[in-house]
Amino acid sequence: MGSKLLQVKIKPNSKPHFLELLAFIKANPAAPKQEMLQKGYFWDSFFLDKEENLFMVLKSQDFSKIMMDESELVHTAFRPVYEQFRSQCWVEGSYEDIEALFCFNDSLSFLGLTVER
Repeated sequence: MGSKLLQVKIKPNSKPHFLELLAFIKANPAAPKQEMLQKGYFWDSFFLDKEENLFMVLKSQDFSKIMMDESELVHTAFRPVYEQFRSQCWVEGSYEDIEALFCFNDSLSFLGLTVER
């Protein structure tokens, strides 16, 4: 299982919108999980620093096989919530792949749901 750390600069005062996104994910974990399984990765962790940078740890069996063309993605109720957060809060062009990481945690869980291998 590979891991990546991504950094996205978010606009000032975006934390409430981020917390709304997290609340949706916690209340509806199957929706984002289904989309991420289709895309070939899943979000493991989020971190929001005081400068309003969002850090995301992504995991995948093979990052070279991630779905890049989302035209075949079967959308769930998660998609409009995520797209609204992204359009309202992300600073355009700020998405940065920091480095490849290694993780010792092999449970591969997403909000308490085990990811199928």
